[in-house]
Formats: sequence, structure tokens, C-alpha cells
Amino acid sequence: MKTLPSFDELAALAESDPHALEALRLSMSEDVIANASYATQPQLHAMLSHINRMIDHGKNPLHVNMMLFQALTRQYSRFATAFTAPDELCRHQADIMDFRVGQAAKKDVTKGTDRPT
Repeated sequence: MKTLPSFDELAALAESDPHALEALRLSMSEDVIANASYATQPQLHAMLSHINRMIDHGKNPLHVNMMLFQALTRQYSRFATAFTAPDELCRHQADIMDFRVGQAAKKDVTKGTDRPT
């Protein structure tokens, strides 16, 4: 794995060549994912994709940092719940509602099937 440059080097790179800094971020992220266990790689790729979307949709660097902080805080809260009260993660229930209208919904109810016709 590559070694992360010092903060001063990263700051200088951000000033002089932001595209190179972004390429370094992506390259190092992919390197970390490649060195992770095979089982966790899909989840890490999904997380990287989510982070990239937040970066793309941010209005400015401060907005991006705020969005990333909020996402990290939510994830930290989920992890804390998983460790301290794992039963809480299973308590949520949902009511399944049939949004089909008219005769199709009525026919399915009488047939005993939950698939649309």
C-alpha cells in the first residue's frame, strides 16, 4: 500500500493541482479496498461510491465536509447501536400496503396471491 503524504504535502497539492489530489484520493481508496477482505470489498465500493456522490453534489468544500460529517455521524451511531444494543436494530417493523387499485387488487386478494396480474 502507498504511504499517505504529509499534511503539508497534501495542502500544497490541493493548492497547486486539485485534480492530482483527487486522483490520489481515488487511487489510495481503491488500494485500501483491494487490500481488504474479499467479503467486505463490495460494501467498501458502495461506501466509496456514496462518498463520491456526496462530493459531486456538494455546493462547495465546506458543504461537502458537512455532508460527509453527517454521514459519518449516522454510521457511527449505527455501529454504536450494533455493539451496545443489537436488539434495537431488529425492532423496526413495516406495514406492507397494496398500492394497486381497482379490480386487480381485489382479484389478487380473492386468489390469495400478492402479485399483480
